Amino acid sequence: MSKKRARMLLAAGTALIVLAGGLWYWKKARDTARPLDIVLIQKALDDTDFWTSVYQGGETAAEEYNVNLTVMGPKNEREVDTQNQMILDAIASKPDAIVLCPSSTDQTAAYAEQIEKAGIRLVLADSTMDEPMGSAVVATDNYEAGYKLGSYMKQFVKEDSVIGIVGHVKGSSTAVGREAGFRAGLGDAGSQVAEIVFCDSDADKAYEQTKELLKKYPDMDMIVGLNEYSAVGAARAVKALGKTDQIRMGSIDSSMEQIQYLEAGIYEALVIQKPFNMGYLGVETAVNAVRGRKIAKSTDSGSELITKENMYTEENQKLLFPIAK
Repeated sequence: MSKKRARMLLAAGTALIVLAGGLWYWKKARDTARPLDIVLIQKALDDTDFWTSVYQGGETAAEEYNVNLTVMGPKNEREVDTQNQMILDAIASKPDAIVLCPSSTDQTAAYAEQIEKAGIRLVLADSTMDEPMGSAVVATDNYEAGYKLGSYMKQFVKEDSVIGIVGHVKGSSTAVGREAGFRAGLGDAGSQVAEIVFCDSDADKAYEQTKELLKKYPDMDMIVGLNEYSAVGAARAVKALGKTDQIRMGSIDSSMEQIQYLEAGIYEALVIQKPFNMGYLGVETAVNAVRGRKIAKSTDSGSELITKENMYTEENQKLLFPIAK
C-alpha cells in the first residue's frame, strides 16, 4: 500500500471516529434535553401531611429535571388492588420510569415485575418488596427510625411498665422494620411489650384498638404509634379517656396533629421521616437511571428524633414544616 493511500485511509478513519463521536454527543445532548415521562405511584393520595410532602418533593424534582410527572395513588393505603390496577395503567402509558411506593410487599410484587418486563425503569420508594427488584430503593431506614424512638422512650420505662405498640400494616416492610428497631432500642425493656396491634393505616381503627388495649391492660403506661394514622388514633383515644398524664407516648411521623400533641406534652417524642426528600430523591434517582448515570442501589431518605426541647430549633422547624420552606 502506498503512503498516500495509507494517509487517505487514516484520514477517513479519523473522520469516521470524529463523526461517530459527534453523533454520540448529539444523541446524548438530545436525550438530556428531552423531557422524561415519569409516573409516581404513592400508597395513597390523601390529605395526610406525609403523602402531601412526598408529592411535593416529587413535583420539585420534576421541575428541576425537566420531567413530565404524573402522580397517582388510591384514596388510602389499604386499597392494594386499586394500586395494582394503577400500576397496569401506568405501564400502558409507556413512561420512561415509574417511582413506586408499594402498598404490599407480596401482593404488589407481580405487578411491579411487569414494569421492568415492559422496559420501564423502576425505582421503589418508601417500602421494599420481599424480593429485590428495581434499579434503586429510596426509603427511610425504618429499623433506625424505630431504634431512635425505642432508645429515647427507654428512659421512661419502669420495672412494672406495660408497653403497647399500635402498628400500621402488618407484614409491610415499614412496619416490620420499625417494630424491630423499637424493641431493640428498648433493650431489656423490650420484654415488657405486652402486645402490638395493627390498624391498617386507619386512625379510627387505631383509636378503637387503643381503647381495647387499655381495657385489656389497665396498667399500661406506655404506647407508641408506628406511623401517622396509628399514632394519631392512639393519642386521640388516650386523650378521650383522660389518661394523658398516666401514659407516656411516642410516635413516628409528623402531621400537624402529631406536632400539636408533642407541644401539648401528650407525646414525649416524634421520629420524623423526611417525605419531601423521599419524593424528590425518588424522582431524581429515576431521572439518573433513565439517563444512564451512576445511581446508588439504596438511599436512606433520613429520619430525626424530635422532642419538645429541640423542636423549635431552626433546623428542626424546617423538617417539621418542609412545605412551608
